[in-house]
Amino acid sequence: MRPYLLAIALLAACALSGQVAAPDLICTRTESGDEVLTWSNAANDCGPYLGTEIYRADAVAGPYTLLATLTDATATEYRDPNPNGTQLFYFLQYAYDCPADSVITSDTLDSFIPVTPRINFVSVVDGNLIVSWRPSPSPEVNRYVILEVTDTGVIPLDTVGLDTTYTITGLPPGDLTNRSYRVAALDACGNDSPQSDIVSAIELSGSGGAGCEAVVELIPLEPVLTSFLLVTPDSAEVLSLYVSVNGGPFGFYESWTEPVYVDSVVSGYPYSGANDGDSLCFYIEVDYPDLALNRRSVTYCQTVNISQPVRDFPLYGVEVTDAGRLVFEYEYPSVPPPTYSYALEQRSGGTTLVFADEVDSLLSYTGVITNNPIPTAPQDSFRFALVDDCNREAYSNYVTPVFLAAQPVGLDQAMLQWTPLENGLPGTITYTVYRVQPDSTLDLLVTGLNDLNYTDDDPDAGSVRCFRVEAVYQTADSTAAYTFLSNIACVASETQVYLPNVFNPNAARDENRIFLPRFNNVVGINDYRLQVYDRWGGLVFESEDPQTGWTGDFKGRKAPSGTYIYILTFTSPRGNLVESSGVVHVLY
Repeated sequence: MRPYLLAIALLAACALSGQVAAPDLICTRTESGDEVLTWSNAANDCGPYLGTEIYRADAVAGPYTLLATLTDATATEYRDPNPNGTQLFYFLQYAYDCPADSVITSDTLDSFIPVTPRINFVSVVDGNLIVSWRPSPSPEVNRYVILEVTDTGVIPLDTVGLDTTYTITGLPPGDLTNRSYRVAALDACGNDSPQSDIVSAIELSGSGGAGCEAVVELIPLEPVLTSFLLVTPDSAEVLSLYVSVNGGPFGFYESWTEPVYVDSVVSGYPYSGANDGDSLCFYIEVDYPDLALNRRSVTYCQTVNISQPVRDFPLYGVEVTDAGRLVFEYEYPSVPPPTYSYALEQRSGGTTLVFADEVDSLLSYTGVITNNPIPTAPQDSFRFALVDDCNREAYSNYVTPVFLAAQPVGLDQAMLQWTPLENGLPGTITYTVYRVQPDSTLDLLVTGLNDLNYTDDDPDAGSVRCFRVEAVYQTADSTAAYTFLSNIACVASETQVYLPNVFNPNAARDENRIFLPRFNNVVGINDYRLQVYDRWGGLVFESEDPQTGWTGDFKGRKAPSGTYIYILTFTSPRGNLVESSGVVHVLY
């Protein structure tokens, strides 16, 4: 319903409740130096009709004075001389002999033509153009005309009522940004407002997504007269980018509430999700805080043809082999580029060491081992760095290996402590403890540990016990597990030694032909020295090897029978200094 018709209906309803309805002042027009007022009459039955009163003022706020009272109840027009074309303001009301009823006044109109409506934009939706504008503030406006601006002139397309959008269909896709439009307001007297500004749909283009430029930069341009301006959000506006990948539905990618700056220059809007070979289509949409309709650009499409970039990848862990080489396990998220360089970085304390040639074929498999031993201390961390032909860099996360230390506690216990496997990735890490057998096989002691220590108290494990810890990393999605072994750490029972007091170099049994300390355990013995002296203090034998004893030889001949003095010193595996001395007899 038109506003002025709505006003008449409301005023008629008011008249039924003790009010005198007003005439509907439809419009004014200028004719031969006069202002011609046109209205339609409203019915009132509260009492005798006395006249139609016309009021005028030089300003919208008044003061208003009575210009004329018409006594013809059927009159619908009045001419007011205005030879100078001054802007004048009018309203009407009835005079009825109804002293108890209030009197309603009409709308106030001025003598000028309608105010130009403000055109908002042209939006592209489903291959059609939608022209959007704001209503003219002039109350006499009862319709709008949509005009197309061409190279030869301005062509009226259609006239609509009080709607504020108009859809243009059937245009070829290539013409969507080549069409420009204006809007003008009309009233019932045939007056039309000045035409609005010229608007066109937003043109969208792109750059990048080829060669070394992996990022696609979207550039929305708005035609303004003979130039183009980059479309940027302003005053609580939101600019959003939508993308379709390989023919799929359009989806929201990112939004901006202020211009994007690159090196202090306003730039386009970046899309960083492009993969080589993708077929991408984009459009941008501007959301205005006081409009229900968003503005949408044309669609821009391109096929991505980029040099495949190196990408960050998860490094699950590292293991130090017995030979000192490093074993890594990882997963690269996509196909690697044809050519790239890589290096292993070791962070030790405050120093970073770079090894450029220590691994072969990185990214070709899910595991790799260094070509040479790399000295590694507890808490050292490692990562891989990648560089492709476009100088784009990518990195793995840092990982630290597990280092195990073992200490004897009491007579039969071994306390194990180890540094954690660290990779900074989501998931879980638990530990398994093994005892290492003499043939290097592993016997499981305990699994699923979260702690970094374990006490082994098996009294039947032998005088020397060796251990290894295995870190088990379980990915966050629990689809795979990766294991990494620590070094081998051993503990030994406290060393006990027996020294015979007599031997015969010519004895029938081997063990009786040599003077050799008998140890319950020689593993872990340090600083060993055995010395034998004759009765006059002369050194006749010396050894620093616990497995080498005196056979009775001295300077190439058998030592004479008799009594000899020995001195034995060594440091036990638990760090205790042991000193022993006595006599041994040589018999033949």
